[in-house]
Parts: sequence; structure tokens; C-alpha cells
Amino acid sequence: MEAVKVVKDIVYEEKTGDFGKLDLYLPGGEKCTALLIYFHGGGLEGGDKEDDRGIYQELAARGIVVVSANYRMYPLARYPQYIEDAAKAVAWGLCHVREQINYDRVVVGGISAGAYLSMMLHFQPRFLKESHVEESWIDGWIFDAGQPTVHYNILRERGQDTKAVRVDEAAPIYYLEGEAARVKKQSFLILVSDDDIPGRRRQNELLIDTMRTHQYEENQIDYRIMRGYQHTGYVNVKDEKGHYPYAEMVYEFIEEIKKKRSE
Repeated sequence: MEAVKVVKDIVYEEKTGDFGKLDLYLPGGEKCTALLIYFHGGGLEGGDKEDDRGIYQELAARGIVVVSANYRMYPLARYPQYIEDAAKAVAWGLCHVREQINYDRVVVGGISAGAYLSMMLHFQPRFLKESHVEESWIDGWIFDAGQPTVHYNILRERGQDTKAVRVDEAAPIYYLEGEAARVKKQSFLILVSDDDIPGRRRQNELLIDTMRTHQYEENQIDYRIMRGYQHTGYVNVKDEKGHYPYAEMVYEFIEEIKKKRSE
């Protein structure tokens, strides 16, 4: 594996202070196959862009340049500010990473709250458009243990029961109607634990079923149930060699996108 160069605290949005910063993980050699833009979890009220840096290091060592971005969170943020921040981070990555290194695929994703942000970017494309990003520029998405209904902290913001299930403009699944599969060639990696947050697995399976009924093709969706774990408990597990199986799974998903494009 190649050495990795890490550039920390790059400003993508000056107005939001530390929330508007990202870290860039660059492969040490000239070989770079893809750009991954990823958002951390933490319920929209915690977490940081450095949370899974070991995984980002491994991916960069295998030729994937990684952007890990912060975004505004509660109690300072309100819906939809964190989604707008995520869109701006994607725009920065697409505008500036090629100044450092070239790549041929783009994947956007996140874990838990970061997956919710990524879902909203895909299913409600106005957020990307407002940041001058065309969704057709993105080849794949990773939704890891995200909430496709209204996020529980948005319910809290509204003064509602955080365990309630709501589907409205703040829910990714709300936007699945009509010609929902706008970009037929995109691929999706959707993950959930078998012992996840109550209702999270079933909500993701409802999302997948709804995607299929709106022209998303079977071979676009790679759905995996991570057995033996609670919510995102599999992410930072290491194997006997000290490597992250999670990084390997993400790497294989990105490589599979290349194969599909060549078919």
C-alpha cells in the first residue's frame, strides 16, 4: 500500500467556522481510481470528520482519495442547514480535488446521520443543484444505517416525539415518486445492522422496496445486513492483520462500479 498524505482543516465554507472544514486523504502514488466524499455520524448533534480516519487512511492507501467533511449540527443548526453544508462539501470536492490528483469515479456517502444527509442529497436533488452540482456527476452512493424517514433530531426540533415515524419534506423517502430513478447508472451500497436502532432495518428495507417500485434496477442496489452488530458497530472492527473489513467492503463496492461502467 502507498503512503497517504492527509491535508486537514481545509475550509469549504468560511461562514460556518470549524463546521465548514474538511480533511483530504490523498493516495501517495500517482494511481487514484475514485473520489469518495463521506459524512460522519452522530445524530446530527455529535461526531467529527476525523472519527473514522483509520478507514480513510486504508482507502487512500489503496488509491481512493477521500474527503471527510464536517457540517453544522444541533443545537446551533436547524433543518436543512446540515444538508446544505453537505451539498457544499460535495461541490468543493468536485471542484478542487482534481487540482491535487485525478480520478475516474465519484461516490458520496455517510454513516448514520451522514447517511441521512447523503440520502437527502440523492433523493431531493435541489440541494446539489443549489451548490451547482449535477447528480449525473456522481457514480455511486453509500447509505450506511441512515434514517430514510424524518430524522429523530428534526422531530425534536419540531417538539415532536423522537420515536415517531414521519414522512414529509424532511424525509428522503418522501421524494420517491414518478420518474425517481433519474440517473440509471448509479450504484447504491445500503447497510444496516441486524440489531440496529429499533425500526431502522425495516425503514431501510421499505426504502429499498420503494426504490424498486420507482424504476431503480435490481443490480443498482447492494443491500447488506451486518449480522451480529448493533447500530454501526461493525465500522471500526479490525481483522487479525489489523485491517478494517469495512474499508475493504467500501473498496470492493467502488471497484464494482468500474466493472458495471465497462459492461
